[in-house]
Amino acid sequence: MPQGDSIKTPRRGGLGARLAGLMRPRPQARLLPLSRLAEGNRVATEAAIRALAGATPFAGNLLLCRALGRYKVFLDAADLSFAPHLAADGYWEWWTTRFLASTLRPGEQVIDVGAGIGYFTLLMADLVGPQGRVLALEPNPQAAALLRRNLQLNGFAGRSSVEEAAVAASGGRLLRLAVPPGSPLDAHLLPQDQDPATPRPGEAPGRLLVRGRRLDELDVGAVDFVRLDVGDALAAAWEGMQRLLAERPALRMLLGFEPHRMAQPAGFLDAVAARFALRRLLPDGTATACTAAELLGGGQATLFLAKAG
Repeated sequence: MPQGDSIKTPRRGGLGARLAGLMRPRPQARLLPLSRLAEGNRVATEAAIRALAGATPFAGNLLLCRALGRYKVFLDAADLSFAPHLAADGYWEWWTTRFLASTLRPGEQVIDVGAGIGYFTLLMADLVGPQGRVLALEPNPQAAALLRRNLQLNGFAGRSSVEEAAVAASGGRLLRLAVPPGSPLDAHLLPQDQDPATPRPGEAPGRLLVRGRRLDELDVGAVDFVRLDVGDALAAAWEGMQRLLAERPALRMLLGFEPHRMAQPAGFLDAVAARFALRRLLPDGTATACTAAELLGGGQATLFLAKAG
């Protein structure tokens, strides 16, 4: 060693200390307990979810965010309808979220129809546990691909399956699905008698051929719960599940009901009321009795259907 040189020790707070600090294990953010979604203060729970939500750019056109303070979720950055809400807030449709969290039980068999990228599917798979089962149906191929990835990412692939299909009154047909660019929430089936080259007023040009499936065709066993979010295909979905309804009289259901998107909304509600007591979800996630007249005059609603009592 040259005369006059000496070994220098790192100064407190210098590079050595900073490197040592980087190597120390850092505490991980605690996931939100599942019980918080069904109980507790809504404002505080939403704030806790939002604090963990932050979206991170990922490969390609993907964003990765934390949903409900628990689940890692891939989002399509080109989606301008649903993704911004989940990326910024970490939750969607609080009334449905809370109702599911307080209703589903371990070991139950559930079907999520119109699953999208899997926000509700993930919650349902978590709630039914390893002994339960979730079947998710989603006709949009791009959304179905993200749905599969999100289930795999969160460790729920073993208790779930995904079918890329649209529910219909009769199966075995190819249906035309219109998916407006940037707005997968507004995807809808085209009328069978419509020329695929002729869009209806205000309709985006994107169209896909998807497989139609009756819910009665599915090999799902003893189903306990069904969530139906299919827009203007609701009447067709109902028609295609009559055997399931007859075989499972204790079935519970959530339906997204929009009277302006149905040809005969009053007749549909009459058919539903013949099997179930009519209830609708309130903003706090509880269900209250309602009448067909209230639903027909009240716009969009989420219905909870179950036998009275």
